[in-house]
Amino acid sequence: MRMNLMGLRRHAWGDVQARLRHLPRMNPLRNLMAEVPELASPAPRDTPVVDAARVDAYRHAIERYVGPERTVVDVCTGNGLRAILAARCNPGKLYAVDASRNLDTAQWVACRNGFTDIEFVRADISRFQPAKKVDVLLHEQVGDGLFDAGLIPKLLDARDRLLAPGGRILPNRFDVFFEPVQLRDEARVPFIWDQRLPNVDFSCLQILRDTLDPAYFTRIIRPQDVERSLCEASPVFTLDLETLRAGSLPKRLELERPVVRGGRMDGLCLFYRAHFDSSLSYDTFPERPRACAPVMLLRTDARDFARYETIRLELSLPDLADVTTWRWNSL
Repeated sequence: MRMNLMGLRRHAWGDVQARLRHLPRMNPLRNLMAEVPELASPAPRDTPVVDAARVDAYRHAIERYVGPERTVVDVCTGNGLRAILAARCNPGKLYAVDASRNLDTAQWVACRNGFTDIEFVRADISRFQPAKKVDVLLHEQVGDGLFDAGLIPKLLDARDRLLAPGGRILPNRFDVFFEPVQLRDEARVPFIWDQRLPNVDFSCLQILRDTLDPAYFTRIIRPQDVERSLCEASPVFTLDLETLRAGSLPKRLELERPVVRGGRMDGLCLFYRAHFDSSLSYDTFPERPRACAPVMLLRTDARDFARYETIRLELSLPDLADVTTWRWNSL
């Protein structure tokens, strides 16, 4: 394994920094560090690391598709987990690309774990161009609203510019779900015009409904906030990043769901299942045991449904990457 001397010097300085930070504030050595960039702080709830099922799916997929003679790019490497898992498979060339300070953190973690053959590149993936086409694109370009992290345009651009014929995007296929859910009572936040207070009547504010910021009608919730799904989960559409063409996704959806578990519909929960191939996948279903990924709730007026009733809704999605353009209503 070829040693990266510049990388070792950088990380040795990181060790010195860590020790100097514990010195008294007035110490002149500590003051010398004032202008030195610090490593990016990990997120308090780093879902890709916390979710064991998700990590295992990535690990198995990487072991299946990454190997000697393969050129691999980890798109927006973040904490470096995917790049390190790929490095364990000894690819011919491995790039970890990120434009943020996370790149320093990922490089630090990789070096401390003994992986010095990863080429870390500080760049936006749209400006990255390796010497030759690559065999595998690794990514986790998903946001709270799935598409709001630039999932589709970023990866379609990377696919068309970087991927060799027969190359793989991991994961490549996404089943998208919008499911009616009932929230636990303690997690409910009714619209202000539905609030029931002893001395103030807010119902007059409903007249302003159509003028409110669209963000008012969405919430990011925890999996444990969901008490139950009212219907059997069924994807409203599926996209495959290896075959998808720009402009081919639906702009309008109609949902018709038979109720199998009676209850109150508080909104539509957006989640997904990500596939690496026909046998490897992970999902963000809030009712999955040990689920930890936050999910988006499209808020609706609370309404009770009995078993065997049918829920009918229409969704308009003119710009998948901009949740504020989405609209939904009952049919």
